[in-house]
This record gives sequence, C-alpha cells and structure tokens, in this order.
Amino acid sequence: MVGFQTKLKHGEQTRIFRTIPGLENAQFARLGGLHRNTFINSPRLLDGGLRLKARPDLRFAGQITGVEGYVESAAIGLLAGRFAAAELRGAAFAPPPPTTAFGALLAHITGGADARTFQPMNINFGLFPELKGARGRDRKKALSARALADLDLWLSRPRAAAE
Repeated sequence: MVGFQTKLKHGEQTRIFRTIPGLENAQFARLGGLHRNTFINSPRLLDGGLRLKARPDLRFAGQITGVEGYVESAAIGLLAGRFAAAELRGAAFAPPPPTTAFGALLAHITGGADARTFQPMNINFGLFPELKGARGRDRKKALSARALADLDLWLSRPRAAAE
C-alpha cells in the first residue's frame, strides 16, 4: 500500500488495515515495507556540473545524487540535462545562483555538504546562503524574495550568455 512504509510484518499490516471501515474484506496485492534510498557521495564524487570527477564523461541526475523528493530529483535531472546539452553544443551553462532552490540543491550536493556525513536532503531554507538581518518568519520571506529575484535574473539572461 503506497504511503505505508513500515517495519510491521505483513500479517500485522493486514490486521490493522482491516480495522479501517470498508477494508474488512480487502485483498492486498502488495503491502508496505521500508525502502532504502541508494545514493552516491556527491560532494566527494561530483563536480559543479554533476559530472563524476574521476570520469567527467559520466553525469548523474535525480535521486541517486542525494536529493530527496520527486521535485528535487526532477530539478537536478533538469540541470544535468541542461549541463549536458550545453556541453554537447560546446557552450557554457551558468548554474543557477545558490540563493535559489535549484542553486541551493546543486551547491549542497556538489560540495556544500560535508562528504563525511552526507545524507539525502529535501530543499529547505537551511540550504540557502545566509541573509544578514532577517529573522524568523521575516527571514523566510526575505530568502524567498531574494530567491525569486535571483531566479528571474538567471532566467532572463540572454540564451547565449546562459548557455
């Protein structure tokens, strides 16, 4: 059952699910279990373009890079694709600013995190560069405003400059 990742044995899961009204006689095709994310030590292994330092002809994207979540995995996949496309055209691709969610994730997995203790991470305000003087709710609003402004600037650059 999607959303029921648990250490409970299948018999116990079935017993508990059958206490939910309407599931008393349900047939369960597959029950939940704990899953393990496989990921590489990106801060140690990848450069800022998501290439393997030891083999720059290999590029990594998505969850295996150590981002957690569907949106984060898609974001890193998009960046990997943009880096690869620019490289194939012989052009440069400026990474997103670290003040944006895209850039903060990229910076985290390609060197911002401690390689000795690296673990998968969702995007969160703790990954963004510090913003002096902002505290509490005002801090998150200020970080968000800066991120949006910096993202607009990054996106508005002429294509030739960005790629």
